[in-house]
Amino acid sequence: MPTDYACQAASERAAQALTHVRAAIAPAQSNAASQEDIPVVLRSYLGVSSRSADANAYAARPAAVGVATGSLVLVILLEGLQAEMNGAMAQWYATLPDRLAEALDVPQPGNRQAPPRRRPPSSWETLKELQNTSQEVLTSLMGPARGGASGPGALVMRLTLIQDITSAAMRRMAVPVETADWAAEELAIAAASLFGVTPRS
Repeated sequence: MPTDYACQAASERAAQALTHVRAAIAPAQSNAASQEDIPVVLRSYLGVSSRSADANAYAARPAAVGVATGSLVLVILLEGLQAEMNGAMAQWYATLPDRLAEALDVPQPGNRQAPPRRRPPSSWETLKELQNTSQEVLTSLMGPARGGASGPGALVMRLTLIQDITSAAMRRMAVPVETADWAAEELAIAAASLFGVTPRS
């Protein structure tokens, strides 16, 4: 079973990659005061014109993705591994963009409205779920898998497939191709680290 440390490290790596994905698709939200909220004297001191302020100066980047979300997305990818072994890949892929959007708290594909705010998942719960799901995947890989492939080589092949599918799902979410490819590779590396293997680049 993957250790607590391995799950934490993998989730942190996944969270860093997902922060770039969220930044690519989430509308910037202002956490700072708007121009109208800044006193005229302070606006003059800062050199901000009352009519031609640069809105980007006040726009904040989307919040960084937390470890709990990183764990949650890795669980989703491990479920993809299980789906591939059980012949249910099509169903898993069909829901993947929506599940990623929900996990990242961004608008779902085809919907420009921001999702309603939800309570962030607990890190402890999602790390435990990640550890349990990893163990289930390991157990499945120990027996003969669909198509007769099993062992570390089969895991690497399947992770490469999951990486490609995840990149495609992100592109369906309007993530730029370069970002989607990079983030999917980082997620695959994070998932592979749970099993002590390295996916093919």
